[in-house]
Amino acid sequence: MKRILVVDGEPVAAGALCDLLLMDGYSAVGLCESKEALERLRNEVFDAIITDVELPGGNGLDVVRTARESRPDVPVLVVTGLVSSLASTAALSLGVYRVLGKPLRYETLISELRTCIQGR
Repeated sequence: MKRILVVDGEPVAAGALCDLLLMDGYSAVGLCESKEALERLRNEVFDAIITDVELPGGNGLDVVRTARESRPDVPVLVVTGLVSSLASTAALSLGVYRVLGKPLRYETLISELRTCIQGR
């Protein structure tokens, strides 16, 4: 079972996404703060990461940087309401697989997740 780290500043959104991933056969860990996500990335192994840009205590780009330092082969999907922003450009420059806009369509996310995991 593939293990996915989900980081979203909205607890309800993180939990809902984890529930949907579980129903699709994934194991998901949902977190709401960048500090906790950074700690988990340093100590645990994930098959993919889904992170928002806007997070309490930091931002998703810090999560992306830490992931790239510890496991550069792990695919990262960024979800954000700021798709056309500098944050999206910065995320892509850090090597994320894809930036997806909110509101998020689950079908799109799961398709992108499957593709990026298979491409590893």
